[in-house]
Amino acid sequence: MTEMIYLDTNAFYAFFFEKSEFFEGVKKIFDEMQKGKRYGLTSCLTLDELAYVILMRLIKSKYAVHPAEKIRKNPEVVLEFAPKIKEVFEVMFSFDNLEIADADGDLAAVIPELLEKGILPRDSIHYQTMKLYDCKKILSTDADFDKLNDIQRIRPEQLH
Repeated sequence: MTEMIYLDTNAFYAFFFEKSEFFEGVKKIFDEMQKGKRYGLTSCLTLDELAYVILMRLIKSKYAVHPAEKIRKNPEVVLEFAPKIKEVFEVMFSFDNLEIADADGDLAAVIPELLEKGILPRDSIHYQTMKLYDCKKILSTDADFDKLNDIQRIRPEQLH
């Protein structure tokens, strides 16, 4: 059986934008997915978060101001970066063995409970999606997932 691994937003960001200590490990997982050795799972909220992070970082990098301030003053600035985000999405949707799960109110219902354990809202939905798909491993740089005893966080920097 092919091993399933959940892909956190920061795994995709590291793959597309950071040639850091995380890149090689993330690339290894994506290569294994392409070869059918692993099955990737993520949430549609990952795409939302990834697009937002890319947009904010590109605006900040180019204009050296707080991105929200730039967008408030000039909403059309997002059009400048839309092609880059489209390119990233086209690559993501071309990955073999990647499922993008829907998010709904049932998944979000656990947010208050998990906040009490120190898990942020978006991470709560990632975790609930993992449980729904019986996925036990997550590729992430986010140590908050270590607080959840029934899943294992795979650190990309350890995959060489």
